[in-house]
This record gives sequence, C-alpha cells and structure tokens, in this order.
Amino acid sequence: MTRDSFENNSSAGWPQRRAELGRTLLDYLHRFGLFRTWMRDRPEGWELVSGLWSPFYVQARNVPSHPDLFRFVGEAMAEIVRNELGECERLVGLATAGIPLAAAAALELGIAMCYTRKLPGVRTREDLAALPKDYGEHALVEGDLKDGDRVVLVDDVSAQFTSKQIAHWQVTTEVANRKLRDVTIPAVLVLVDREQGEGAKIAAAELGVSILSVVRLKSEGLDLLHSILSPREHEVISSYVADPHAFQHPETRDALIAEARRFHRERASASFTG
Repeated sequence: MTRDSFENNSSAGWPQRRAELGRTLLDYLHRFGLFRTWMRDRPEGWELVSGLWSPFYVQARNVPSHPDLFRFVGEAMAEIVRNELGECERLVGLATAGIPLAAAAALELGIAMCYTRKLPGVRTREDLAALPKDYGEHALVEGDLKDGDRVVLVDDVSAQFTSKQIAHWQVTTEVANRKLRDVTIPAVLVLVDREQGEGAKIAAAELGVSILSVVRLKSEGLDLLHSILSPREHEVISSYVADPHAFQHPETRDALIAEARRFHRERASASFTG
C-alpha cells in the first residue's frame, strides 16, 4: 500500500486502515517467503530463542531485500506511531533486525534515529551492569540523544520481550552515562506481535512501555491469514498460537513433520510426472 493509498482511505477511519495495514503486511511477508510455515518452507519447523518449537516463523530480517515491502514497512510503522502514540523525537533500532526498520520509519516520520549496539552474552540487567568496566569508550547506543526526548524502540517481532528489556536497559543506562534529563521510552514498536503468553505484557508493564505493532497475530492476524495460508496451515498455526506448549510433545511435532515431508514428496512426484 502506498502513501496515496493511505491518504485515499483516510475517511475509512483508523481501525479500518490499521486492519488493511496488517493484511497487506502479512500478504507481503507470505509472498516473499518471510512468513514461513513448516508445511510450505521447512518441514522440521523452527526452534525459537525461548526454546519452544514452532510450526511457523517470521523472518523479518530480510525485509530490506524487497524494496516494495521495505517502503511499505516504513510507511506502516510511521502510521502506527502517528495514530497510536503521537509525537516522539527519536526512534531507536534494536540490533540488528530493528535497525533498518527504524531507519525506514524515521525517514517517513521525518525524525532522528539511533540504534543499540549488539552485546553478545548480555541476557540480564546484571550482565549489562558488569559490561561497561570492559567496554572502553563504546556507547551502548549509537547516535544523538537529547534532554526531553520521547524515544520509541523498534524491532521486528515481539515474543518473549527479553531483547526489548535489554534494549530498554541499554538506552536508560546510556541516558544516565550522558547525564541527560527527562528522556522517556513510552513504547516499543514491532512489525508483528506474536501475543503468545502474558510474559511480554507483564515485562512491558513493569517497564512502563506500550507494545505497538503493525499486526497483532493472535487477536488480528489469524483472521487476516485466512485468505493467505492453506486451510491446513491456518488450522495448525491457529492451534499453536492458542497453546504453543501443546506442540512441544515429540509425537505431535513428529506427526506434523511427517505430514509436511509427505506433502513435499507428493508435490515433487506430481511435478516430475507432469
């Protein structure tokens, strides 16, 4: 959807426009193979950072490789900020997937951006507190920050929220190191909020931030995916989103893997004989 499309649909109201943004994003991701399913793309599925097995995966790191999608993402994320947050002075892209997304959205909004540095091995606030002693003069956040900034963190997907917590700590630590005043972080902005479990909501509430997204998978995305996925893909992914732990039993995973491999064999056989 282009900027002209957004403007032409302004009379439809924000809820309708937001639904169209989500539908267009999911369509783009699926078309370019970035919304991946075990049935279509990888029979063995994916192991997430949380350790859970998943029959689908959102590979948003490749968004900048597709110019039309990249342009749309910048416009869509800017629309979310304007309509659900209001003014902010700065976007901070989370290393590494969030950096190009923040750049695209910041250009559309006409505001500045920064980005966090990748911190290997940092998983907790304590890890971060111990880091500066060996970190030399490297900043935890690259780019200018100023007194009174309202800062929005930008990433690709929200699941367990751990990486967002670390980024929040990086920014607040950097703000303290620079002796800045009244810098606030009202929100985290992502392309896809998987909405799996209460952990992310609780962690965000503890930090005092809102989770903004172009599409919320559980409450919005599943309906939008009806016309994008096959009936079987939609059935399995809907069940998974409702209860991912039910899919962690080896026999359940093995059955789905065998089903996908059988599908690929039959498709290859039909293609060969055809």
